Amino acid sequence: MMQKKILYLRTDLCDKPLIAGGSVAHTLGVIEGFLSLGYSVLCASSLMHDSLKKMPLDALYTLANPRLVHFLRWKINCLLSSFFFTLQTMRFIRKEKIDFIYQRYSLLNCTGILLSRLKKVPCILEYNGSEVWVDRYWTKKHWLSLTWLIKLIEHINLNYAHLIVVVSKPLKDELIARGYPSSKILVNPNGVNTQFYNPHALTNERSFIREKLGITNNFVFGFIGTFSAWHGIEMMAAIIPEIIAQKKNAHFLLIGDGPLFTYFYTTIQEFIKSGQVTCTGIIAQHQSREYLAACDAFLCPTQPNPDGTPFFGSPTKIFEYLSMGKPIIASNLDQVGELISPAFTLNNLKENNIHLSNQIGFAIPATDKNAFIKAACLLIDFHEPDRFIMGDYARKKAMENHDWQHHVTKIILEIKNKGVECS
Repeated sequence: MMQKKILYLRTDLCDKPLIAGGSVAHTLGVIEGFLSLGYSVLCASSLMHDSLKKMPLDALYTLANPRLVHFLRWKINCLLSSFFFTLQTMRFIRKEKIDFIYQRYSLLNCTGILLSRLKKVPCILEYNGSEVWVDRYWTKKHWLSLTWLIKLIEHINLNYAHLIVVVSKPLKDELIARGYPSSKILVNPNGVNTQFYNPHALTNERSFIREKLGITNNFVFGFIGTFSAWHGIEMMAAIIPEIIAQKKNAHFLLIGDGPLFTYFYTTIQEFIKSGQVTCTGIIAQHQSREYLAACDAFLCPTQPNPDGTPFFGSPTKIFEYLSMGKPIIASNLDQVGELISPAFTLNNLKENNIHLSNQIGFAIPATDKNAFIKAACLLIDFHEPDRFIMGDYARKKAMENHDWQHHVTKIILEIKNKGVECS
């Protein structure tokens, strides 16, 4: 039987190389999942070329807008990319027999839908949130908003995709409320490569990093992510000084960069200079696991959406934390809280009812600073064997439910069960 072949599309435009972050992990993870299930993968991408070159792809095609349009504004470049990327990709794959196209949706781009029509194959759309919503709440305001056009292109993608893969139930609910049929929407949370993020294979790296940073005798809380508001950067800046004041052996190892990094650095620079907080900046995906291995627990103080709607994300960091087998202190916020369940809650903290059974960590109200502080201090005081047990529960959950192969298997089953075909 002929090996099935898919085209993976990534069409974002970015002015800096993309070497780390949740979207990188997701792209690599989904491709790994398809490969592990025996699929042949062609990839056309505008980003991540160094990372993608290391994968056993059938072919990797570089997508780029012509230089003559680079002087135009970013959103205009995104819009034009649909035309240029479609032409480039069709040239690459004109003789290829593709079973289906998988596109990670990006702003003002409908390359996958156009190729689906030209090649007469289904298009699977990965939808991580409304670009209209992101433009309204998470993007700096510019005079060239193009909101109506963003909405139109988003509708074209959602309407003509044969299957829409979303990472959370709130995203599915949002799409149903907008009139898209439930039958073509699959809720499929993010995942993790549990072999790559394996603490048992990283014991030497753990020792090396801890010695290198001079934190061998500290209890190390880790965080990885872009320094943006929804990641809880302001919450971390508020709790770190108070945790250190109560627990002198506490150390914070923060991996990443982003819009709020300057704010964070300025707020806690006293503790950075004293060596109680380490900020590594951006670290490539394949190296960041070594720094995660150096940690004793992890933080994920994700904050609610600014408009009060349910949090629609599926933070890749949570899956990596689970796989790294350490206790997690996270916001009890929609999917974030679900992923670290069972966990100690605010009621346990109030009643001092902390009796270990099968908890993975602490699920804290997202805006409760004092609860985060108390949970962190309690965790430091736990007996080390109890923390190991919590970590084992976490890793077991990742391995049984959230490996990327599980993630992609759900997509394939959905395609088969629904008989997805190109109309």
